[in-house]
Amino acid sequence: MSNRPHVIQILPMYYPKGEEVLNELAHVKKFEEFREDEIIEYLKSHRVDGIILRAPARVTSAMIDAAKDLKAVSGAGIGLDNIDVEYATQKGIKVLHAPKINSQATAEHTIGLIFSVMKNIVPFHEEMKKGNFGYRDGKFTYELKGKTLGLVGFGSIAQKVASMMKTSFDMDVLVYVRQITEERHKIQEELGYQFTTHIEDVFKHADVTSVHIPLSPHTKQLINKKHFDLMKPNAIFINTARGGVVNQEDLATVLKERKLMGAAVDVYDPEPPPYDHPYFGLDNIVMTPHIGGISEEAARETTETIARNLIKAILGEKVETIVN
Repeated sequence: MSNRPHVIQILPMYYPKGEEVLNELAHVKKFEEFREDEIIEYLKSHRVDGIILRAPARVTSAMIDAAKDLKAVSGAGIGLDNIDVEYATQKGIKVLHAPKINSQATAEHTIGLIFSVMKNIVPFHEEMKKGNFGYRDGKFTYELKGKTLGLVGFGSIAQKVASMMKTSFDMDVLVYVRQITEERHKIQEELGYQFTTHIEDVFKHADVTSVHIPLSPHTKQLINKKHFDLMKPNAIFINTARGGVVNQEDLATVLKERKLMGAAVDVYDPEPPPYDHPYFGLDNIVMTPHIGGISEEAARETTETIARNLIKAILGEKVETIVN
């Protein structure tokens, strides 16, 4: 069909089915790598209706200026910190994110990271590969039952983490939110969660603190040394949200000084992290390469959905995931 929209795809999608759907619905120019200058040149010389991308690729103001016919841009996940949403909005360009399909996957990954630290799984695994069974001598793992789970934020992922940890391990749940709504009062009464508008309360009282907030100017490096200094020495810190919400140097310092039992992270600032990232070389942090939301099930459904939603937005149809 010659009247199909023209779409730029930057970096491969997380699941091939999404690319199949996109190619069925649009003429697609795929860039395997993010090279801004090359993409800008293409935008200047072609009529492009839409852009679909995943991190670490970005959509910048310069790219938007080069795309005179651009109607819609879609990210691959919930976060939109790699798209200049404000400038796109000024230019009348729709910005979409993925629906919350990967909440279950990210919640499960968060719990996996909690276990990896509390049960000391990575060091035991590495020593067993060397045949060092005696590494276990004098070392202990830690139980979750009855301990306090602290959550920074209470979106769909945090809610799933809270539910699973409360139900399975009888953990107390303490949540930092900006405001305690009537709905949260009801949750507090029905489920026994405690809510606070003081983020310090979470860091002071939790045995496990897990971050679930988006990156924005308000939250950039929101969590820093003053919060880590409040934590118990046998507490652990988990971040599956965005690397930029944490002062990474501060976290690395408290881990190096053994002021925390450990940490686990799935996200970095920038991504991919540079070779001299402060987390590298630490033996009390578990790291995964931003894969929390990329279960096969979530990736398949998400990629198909964002491909269809982008085309709908280009054609002027109503789409619930337009953020502006």
